[in-house]
Amino acid sequence: MQTEKIIKKLDLLFRQNNGYEAQKLLEDSIQKAKEEQDQNALLIFYNEIIGLKRETSQALDSYAYAEEALALMQHMDLAGTRPYATTLLNIANAYRAGGKLEDSLELYKEVLSLYPGLVPKEDMLFASLNNNISLLYQEMGDFRSARDYLLKALTIVKQNKDTAFEEAVTYSNLAAACLQIEEEEEAKWYFTEAIRLFEEQGVRDAHYAAALSSQGTYLYKKAEFLKAADCFTQAMACIKASLGENDYYRRLLANLTACRSAAGGKTGCDGLYLCHAYYETYGKPMIHKDFPEYEGKIAVGLVGEGSDCFGYDDDISRDHDWGPGFCMWVSDEVFKAIGVQLQEAYDRLPKEFMGYTRRETPQGKDRMGLHTIDGFYRRLLGENNYKRIGDMVWKVELDLAEIPDEALAAAVNGEVFADGEGTFSAIRQQLKAGFPERMRYLKLAEACAKFSQGAQYNFRRMAERKDQVAAALSLTEGLRHAMKLMYYANREYPPHEKWLYRGILEKSEYAEKADLIQKIIICKDEKQQVMLVEKLAENLCNLLYERNFISIRENYLDYHTTELFRKSALCEKSDEELVEAIAETEYDAFDKVRNEGGRASCQNDWYTFSRMRKSQYMTWNRTMLLQYLYDFQTEYEKGHNMIEEKYGRMMESTAPLEYAKIADRFPAISKEKKQIIEAIVQIQVSFMEEFAKKYPHLAENARTIHTREDSTYDTSYETYLRGEISTYSDKMLELYGRFVAELASSEKNLAALTIENSVHLYGYKSLEDVKQ
Repeated sequence: MQTEKIIKKLDLLFRQNNGYEAQKLLEDSIQKAKEEQDQNALLIFYNEIIGLKRETSQALDSYAYAEEALALMQHMDLAGTRPYATTLLNIANAYRAGGKLEDSLELYKEVLSLYPGLVPKEDMLFASLNNNISLLYQEMGDFRSARDYLLKALTIVKQNKDTAFEEAVTYSNLAAACLQIEEEEEAKWYFTEAIRLFEEQGVRDAHYAAALSSQGTYLYKKAEFLKAADCFTQAMACIKASLGENDYYRRLLANLTACRSAAGGKTGCDGLYLCHAYYETYGKPMIHKDFPEYEGKIAVGLVGEGSDCFGYDDDISRDHDWGPGFCMWVSDEVFKAIGVQLQEAYDRLPKEFMGYTRRETPQGKDRMGLHTIDGFYRRLLGENNYKRIGDMVWKVELDLAEIPDEALAAAVNGEVFADGEGTFSAIRQQLKAGFPERMRYLKLAEACAKFSQGAQYNFRRMAERKDQVAAALSLTEGLRHAMKLMYYANREYPPHEKWLYRGILEKSEYAEKADLIQKIIICKDEKQQVMLVEKLAENLCNLLYERNFISIRENYLDYHTTELFRKSALCEKSDEELVEAIAETEYDAFDKVRNEGGRASCQNDWYTFSRMRKSQYMTWNRTMLLQYLYDFQTEYEKGHNMIEEKYGRMMESTAPLEYAKIADRFPAISKEKKQIIEAIVQIQVSFMEEFAKKYPHLAENARTIHTREDSTYDTSYETYLRGEISTYSDKMLELYGRFVAELASSEKNLAALTIENSVHLYGYKSLEDVKQ
């Protein structure tokens, strides 16, 4: 059988949320595999359909296929093998989902006993197993055990690369467990991180829904019933889009009903909830009845301008352009076929719902109802900024630099209630990714400059001149950009200025900054205002520093614009290109190092130099690469050669008398910084000692390890490292120190990772190949 081809087709159907066709394909493939007696293919298809039946709440069917899979594995004599363990895990998951908890636990225990002999302890399969066992304990009501297994899973996940999705899933599960054992603030931290990671990856599946559900439960416990209802509504939309109205969807609906009941049966001014409920009550049945062949081609939701789309509506919002209704988005082709009839059907829907009547104004009368997908995005983003390529496959180019922030915010707010085809949501998700990295730095630079110019410089001068009008205008301009800066730092688009502050208020991490802004606005003493502005500047500086955008803490924000501009240019490079650029820049500096004995031969050996340096930088994360290249280039342009300084500092151990003659050429290092350097050095020395024990053959050809082994002609690994990181800026040392500490805590050896990169660059497959 063409098993691989079938699985690819199956994956495509899952991505399209086409569960019906996926199930039909699997059932047909199982029958064909039986006819062809292809046992390997049959086991693969059994595993797939068990998972599908589990996700779609078809418990009895999943049990039946599980029994067939067990019998097949016994016939194939697979006991104790990895496919056997994998299938047992899949069946255990199905039993757990269907309520056969004790049976599920027995299978999990068997898998747990098999894995140590089949997979490495840091393998993600162990993380997945611990995650699933934790879910079982949650079903059994033992939430402390569930939490403990999740923490085991999290430790493994963090030991692996490219596991943001798995980390988010684990955080989401931890949030649910912690809520059950009254560890509410821990739960808040976990679901906040989960939601952030899911949204960064554009994930809107059942796992994302679980994180939203935990947020809803937390808000319900805090008596914030309307906000909780919104979380459950969003979660329901995710489940429905990916899995249909299954058992989980119905549990979320029960939670939503409880929120409404707790709020006295009121929706308050939650326009999103009102419109979603209106669609479910009237819009969805209308589309299903009158346009059944187009049902999957009509996207529905509430997105765009308007306070209700942002969730910022209140009693005052009801005076115009607010009330029950929804948007529909279709392709040009569908619009030509049924556009007039669909709009007419929408217009015939009841005008009153749950006691509210929609009031339309000339400015907002076209905000709801039917739109073409192209027309909607072109209207918001501008004709010249939105370009669709191709007719059969939608591909969109967006010139974000030319689009106003508030238009982008309006394009990604609100909620999509249904989108079977996925076209409207695909463009929306593309936008939700936020500004490209380079543009984000430029936006931050602009915000820093305008905050400084308006609030820190012009406001003070105008206040001193007693020009109250100019002072007020300057202050307002500065504060506007202070708030925009906070959105940019959060990877978000700032909304229209009338909602800037409202959005900041809802971000708990910005509570102090929001309080300062309010105090600045209501303060009548100009001298006090100036002091408060500087306090806000300090807060913003700390934000930028802690998020690793800037290198030093300088409260006059315009100071940082040069660094932000320069880093924005570096952001155009990929990680690989940054590594290459660092090696080339260092080599240029290395070429200019002067030695007492004349030019060293290694200064002419780019081949060796580049491989040795790249092997180190290939282990670094992107933030470190950007910071180091920025530091090195900036210092080099000032005439400070960090390579020369590195070799000079090594002489403190290898040639102390000569070092004493040149020591005053180098920047002074504080006592605190020296302590940090020594702590890092000791960790890395232990890495190298461990590596030398495991690979003595490789270690023999490397530097000696310890400073005590230094001589005039032989510099140890320890001394070289100390000299190198002593040249780092405070920010770079902070990033590097955290990097090394995280590796140590996850039991990863930086020396081994670096040398492994080196042997790969020299053409070897592994460290073991060199050893042999």
